[in-house]
This record gives sequence, structure tokens and C-alpha cells, in this order.
Amino acid sequence: MATIKDVAKLAGVSASTASRALHDSNMISEATKERVRKAMAELDYSPNYAAQNLVNRKTNTVGIVLPVRENQDSLGNNPFFMQIIQGISSICSENDYMVSLATGRSNEELQKNVQTLIRSGNIDKLIFLYSKKGDPIFDYVKQQKVSCVVVGQAYDALTDHIQYVDNNNFQAGYDAAVFLGQKGYHNIVYAYTDLEELVQAERYEGYQSYIKQQGLRDHHLGLSRVDNRANLEKLQSFLAKNPEIEAFIACDDIQAIRLQRLFKEADIANNRYALLGFNNSLITEIANPSLTSVDIFPQELGEEAANLLLKKILQESQTLIIPHQIIERESTASIK
Repeated sequence: MATIKDVAKLAGVSASTASRALHDSNMISEATKERVRKAMAELDYSPNYAAQNLVNRKTNTVGIVLPVRENQDSLGNNPFFMQIIQGISSICSENDYMVSLATGRSNEELQKNVQTLIRSGNIDKLIFLYSKKGDPIFDYVKQQKVSCVVVGQAYDALTDHIQYVDNNNFQAGYDAAVFLGQKGYHNIVYAYTDLEELVQAERYEGYQSYIKQQGLRDHHLGLSRVDNRANLEKLQSFLAKNPEIEAFIACDDIQAIRLQRLFKEADIANNRYALLGFNNSLITEIANPSLTSVDIFPQELGEEAANLLLKKILQESQTLIIPHQIIERESTASIK
């Protein structure tokens, strides 16, 4: 296995110069850095980051903070989070960084895991994959000497070392409602799991804006992520009280799939209600019927979050907005 001394010898420089070139020191000329890079490539040299971390008390690891979920399997099975993590990982890999995940079934468990990343893992770069008002984990991180990027909305006073990558979720919710309205649907429900999660709340507010403009009635339905029996009873009761319902906007694709399954259990025809979700994840095409979904480009969200964190991209605003696009499929056929 090649060492830094082997690289230095091949490049015709001292070991200390090769090490400085490896760390992109401004004391080393670009020509020398290029010779060192070529020597590294020729020798297939990989830096011993673990040893460097012990000496420098730093780490080449980015911590990814996932939202609290009572059932951790729901995170692992959610294509949205997998796509974001894939985007983050690709940029981290290009910059010789690894990723480490922090999860939890409660705020207390998640905060403990984040504290471990920062204190024991010496991690000083974090990416939050959610934004939530009054979040104790986020409040804790703001007090630490870490760089942080949030995939989500900035809801409080902006902090110098925290940046945001987001979609315009208000507009996405509004556009989803307009799309269904143009298809002939007027009695539309917004189905959610937790309106304290800002992305769900913003989409609901966009839906509400359209409903108010059209003089229509605001219908909303909260469903559990884990209690399917309670969800079935709640949905049946809701539909019995509101027989005029024609369409659903689900807070995300997982919620849309959950509704499809509930319709089946309630013996409701799969084309009885129009159904639209968000994220355009892989499951939308294999759903029955296939799901119309608002593509928010999760992999790009992850890539840009990592770019902001590692490359310190300068921008006028602390929030970088990724566009969205409605992908139409079978679940939103026009009213005949």
C-alpha cells in the first residue's frame, strides 16, 4: 500500500510538501499540487483520514439528521429520504467526505445521537433533512460550533453558519390545487400527518390559498403514520360526513399510497377519487393507479445541500430554492 512518502518521492517533493498539497494549502503552487495529484493517481494512494482525524481532532464526515419517527422502518422505506441521502453522498464522495446518519424514535433519542456525532465523532458539519418549529435538536445545534445546512424552510431568525435548501412548497401546494381544479375537481381534501413539519404546513397553506380564491370549502384530514386501523375508521367517518369529496392532495407520496390502501380496505373503487402526492418517488409509477406527483427533485436538494456545506457557495440569500414540476399519471383523470 502506497504511503505519502511514496507519493512525495514520485512527485519529486518532500513528504511535508506532498501533505500540504494534499490539503490544498495556499503555500503550495498549483503546478506542484498537480504533480502530487498525478503521483497519487498513479500509485492509487488513499489518504489515511482516520489517522489525520485523531491528530487534528476533526473528521471528514458529514452528519445527516433525519426527522423523528416512531417507526424507524418508515424512514428506511421512504424513497424521498433515500434520494436526498444519495445526492448528499455523491457530493461528499467527490470531496473525500463520508456521511453518518442520526435518527431517533423521540426528540430525546435523536438529540442524544446528534450530541454523540458532534462530541464523540468530532463532526462539525451537519445537514438536517427536515425543518420543524420549536425543534429542540435544531435549537441545540445552533448553539454549537458547527456548520449546518437545512433541507427545508427557515422559520426563525437566520443564523450566520446555517443555510437552507428548499422548494417553494407554498407554490407547490397551490399549483397542485390549481392542477386538480383545471381537471374539474372542486371538492378537494388536503391529507397530512403532522402540520408542525413545515413542508407539510406550507403545502397546506398553498392549497388553502387556492381554495379561498375559488370560494371553495377547505377540507383537511390528518392521518397517523403507524395506526392503520384508526386511519381506516377516520377516513370512513370523514367520507360519510363529506360525500361531496372528489379528490385528495396528499402531503407526500407515502401518504398517497397510504390512502390508496385505505380505499382498498374500505372497498372503494381505485378510481373513485383523484389523488395527487409530492416527491415523485419511485413508488408513484408502480402504484395502482399510477400516481400523479409533484416532483421536487430530492436528489438535487441533497446535492445542493452538500455543495453549500462543503464548498461554501456564495449566494445573496441564505435559502437556495429548487424548482418543482407536476408529473401527471393515471390517478388524476379529468372529470367526464
